Amino acid sequence: MPEQPPSILSETYLQISPNILESFPRFRPPVDLYLYDEAVGRVGLTHRAGARLGNEAQARVAAHAEAGRLFLLRDDYLIYAEHLSRKLGLVLVEDGLRPQEVAEIFFLAFRDRVAGFYDQPKKEPLARLRDDLSILAEYVWADPCRVEFLTGTLHKDYDLAVHAVNSMFIGLALYAMLSDEKMTRLSLVGLSLGLILHDLGMTNVPRFITDKEQYLVRRDRESIRKHVEAGLRKLDRLGVGEPVVRQCLEEHHERLDGSGYPRGIRGDAISLPGRLCAVADSFSAMIGRRPYRDATMLEQAAATLVHDVERYDRRLTGLLAVLIAEGIPSCRAHDAADEGASSPEGGDS
Repeated sequence: MPEQPPSILSETYLQISPNILESFPRFRPPVDLYLYDEAVGRVGLTHRAGARLGNEAQARVAAHAEAGRLFLLRDDYLIYAEHLSRKLGLVLVEDGLRPQEVAEIFFLAFRDRVAGFYDQPKKEPLARLRDDLSILAEYVWADPCRVEFLTGTLHKDYDLAVHAVNSMFIGLALYAMLSDEKMTRLSLVGLSLGLILHDLGMTNVPRFITDKEQYLVRRDRESIRKHVEAGLRKLDRLGVGEPVVRQCLEEHHERLDGSGYPRGIRGDAISLPGRLCAVADSFSAMIGRRPYRDATMLEQAAATLVHDVERYDRRLTGLLAVLIAEGIPSCRAHDAADEGASSPEGGDS
């Protein structure tokens, strides 16, 4: 059995398992490959990114991966994240990935899945999206504090797919805080699907309307308001029947004071998923950079919703403000307890 590389290498390098290697193009790996030399206890460059690997070289590289001697630079994580995002199940079995890296892999994966589904809103791409959401649910259910890393990936370059993923990550974080870790994998899958599809009907609205820099005329506003009904019709055609998904689509523009649409319902008539999605959707819309305005700072967007007590659930907006300012308090307490237990002072006296 080969000597295990020293753990200090993990600060700079990520070990390439056979699974990770298989996610790369066979002939031209997209990252520099490094080899751990057991004789000298050091890592050295063995193959440049993009250079062609012949059949014999491929076999050698695969053997090094199998033996645990193959590495890549952690600084290249955005490159390998793009490739791993196409095989999302790897995040559940690869121990060497850091939570921040996994979060970025999830973001890239869902951005691309949603964009593909919006282009072709049919049952097959929806089934693939559900499968990936099941992987995300498993990952969050195993450790709800991981949602903090998901919210660290929020992107500000607005498009429908990015907005969908931002809204899902924020919504899941609020749900984790609200549920106090009493979550099920099934509930996470349903809510995730509702959050990520809440603006499905916006694919019917022309870009020249959504990107307008000048005042929207009545006809434009009506076109946007109809996206809720359009999204619900698409759900019906796709056979999506979970109540939580429908509530997210139908109620994310409803407001507690009755000023929302499409039904103008108010207060407790709006479901919890609807209220949660309203906060996540509005926050994500504010932090997105648009042709007619710059992105709002995260703290400012959260504060705006906190002060809008007539329209938004104040408990949810309060949790949002805490999330943006300091993360999830229960996770901070958990981390502190772990640090205390691992230090000499944290042992029994």
